[in-house]
Amino acid sequence: MSVNYLTDNQKTILENFTRYRSPVHEVSLFKGIDIQYLKLFKKHFKGRFIYRPRGGRYYIQNNCTMEDAKTFAVYTR
Repeated sequence: MSVNYLTDNQKTILENFTRYRSPVHEVSLFKGIDIQYLKLFKKHFKGRFIYRPRGGRYYIQNNCTMEDAKTFAVYTR
């Protein structure tokens, strides 16, 4: 993800979530973000990321539903 194409508002939001950054060896950019912030990310980063729900009931292996999720992870598109 290139930060050159982000607005100042988007950069500020990402700076506020630096403690949720994933380790370098993982594919995700952020993980463990509380589900209440999902609308914020979807509003300000429309079409830029993929969001995966985490921490709920798993009906399909490795995926839970958004309704059951407690946290989410952010991946590049």
